[in-house]
Amino acid sequence: MSKATIYDVARAANVSIKTVSRVLNGEPKASPETRARVMEAARTLNYTPSLSARALSGSRSFLIALVSPGGVSDNAMLYVTELQLGAIQACRAGGYHLLTEYVDLGASDFGALTETLVSTLRVDGVILIPPLCDNPQLLSLLADRGVNCVRISPTLDTHGDEKWGWGVDIDNYQAAFQMTRHLMDQGHRDIGFIQGHPLHAAAAQREAGYRDALFDGGAIPERLIQPGMFTFDSALPAARALLGQKQRPTAIFAANDSMAMAVLSVAYRMGIPVPGALSVAGIDDLPAASVVCPPLTTVRQPVVEMGAAAARFIINRTAGQVGNYLKQVFDHSLVVRESTAPPA
Repeated sequence: MSKATIYDVARAANVSIKTVSRVLNGEPKASPETRARVMEAARTLNYTPSLSARALSGSRSFLIALVSPGGVSDNAMLYVTELQLGAIQACRAGGYHLLTEYVDLGASDFGALTETLVSTLRVDGVILIPPLCDNPQLLSLLADRGVNCVRISPTLDTHGDEKWGWGVDIDNYQAAFQMTRHLMDQGHRDIGFIQGHPLHAAAAQREAGYRDALFDGGAIPERLIQPGMFTFDSALPAARALLGQKQRPTAIFAANDSMAMAVLSVAYRMGIPVPGALSVAGIDDLPAASVVCPPLTTVRQPVVEMGAAAARFIINRTAGQVGNYLKQVFDHSLVVRESTAPPA
């Protein structure tokens, strides 16, 4: 039996080929009755339009690009993978496909690389992973080209200008504030902190939440804060510096789970029992957080749902179904596991 064509669907639904194309491309011009007839005919005939044919029939490519920074660690890739999963689910539901690309922020020819990427990709929108979501050069390039853009965990509001795209995030300040207060409620007062990537807005927001919870915005002893880059490897020297102190912290709060897992690793190698002599906490609730030893106390942000929301925005925006600049803030939740306990 030959494969059904758009002509077969048009005949079965008693409409024109152009109407079939409009309905299957999600355009809002067809009546509900006509839309129902076309969709029923397509289902009955098991008709699926090819991506290239759909793109040629209108202004949409039915492609979305998710762009992440190059050189991320395996643990950081868990976060990106969760975002990809959500975006793929939304793309499939909306008849789209997801492309994945990366650019290296540290490359000497970063500008040329991003220019080539944007000019060669014919996509309906771009999802930017931190810290690319806060890169002015890339954002300006996308805005100048009129490319729909969704930014994961961007700088808050970005001056409220629609051209900078749509944002998906949690309240990073409150997430860190609540985690720090959880440790304080357990009796900890000497709480170390490992910072995130200095170019990522969420890192500053999480540190501010930690500072305000612990010292009400006042001065914090320098020894309690160590630099990190949101990666496992960057947190290893930070953890060694904190745990090598004569008066070491009774708890360490890392700005994400990947770095918290590095603290667990260093503590194990130094013979420091967790949580017996040290409590450890992070943010993200990556899949690995529940299976490391001991299971990690963390803040859950719904990363899969955030990726799906980002893709849905582009799909709806391209179809003319959403309005101006929006920012969606998702709920977070404290996940208490075995890596935290009252100090001995």
